[in-house]
Amino acid sequence: MAKKRKQTKSKMEKFTLKQFLEMFPNDDVCLDYIRNKKYPERIDCPECKHNALFHRVKGRKSYACDFCGFQISPTANTIFHKSRTPLTTWFYVIYLMAQTRGGISAKQIQRETGVTYKTAWRMCKQVRQCLDENYSPFTGEVEVDESYFSGRCKGKRGRGAEGKTAVLGIVERNGKLEARTIPNAKGKTILPIVSNNITKQATVYTDEY
Repeated sequence: MAKKRKQTKSKMEKFTLKQFLEMFPNDDVCLDYIRNKKYPERIDCPECKHNALFHRVKGRKSYACDFCGFQISPTANTIFHKSRTPLTTWFYVIYLMAQTRGGISAKQIQRETGVTYKTAWRMCKQVRQCLDENYSPFTGEVEVDESYFSGRCKGKRGRGAEGKTAVLGIVERNGKLEARTIPNAKGKTILPIVSNNITKQATVYTDEY
């Protein structure tokens, strides 16, 4: 009796253009995607200190605190910051460049999106720089710590001081490191970042806090 051979998929299914268009149909969806990637659902508002939900501000690429109205901009410190090009166009360019092994020219981006050649060239350059970065998760022996940074300021010092920015640092021993600003240094903010950026097989070293 012949034995049946198990069939396995040798390649991952490709993310199709149809799936991309369904996932990112308009600028609002794209902005929500960026917001959800950068911030947790609730944020400790830097202005009123409430742990609040932030709602979308009509007509702007920002979200406002439900308590005091303080606004955050998900596109700040990204390649989309202050760009007049629609986010759907940006996302489509990223999709094309990520899917095309042989590379893609600014001229082709100009033809497919309708932007000027100067804009297409700038977008290609910025996206290419992002794609060249190493986004692989941390593994092996990894150290995690947080701190607060600011210029000279009066008042309370150390943890909880006003006017300071919380920064989280992750370093792979004998490897790469990453530092990013965070809304606060609470466990509910830091733990999701650790979970999403460090492999489960890694050994994590940090302080008792």
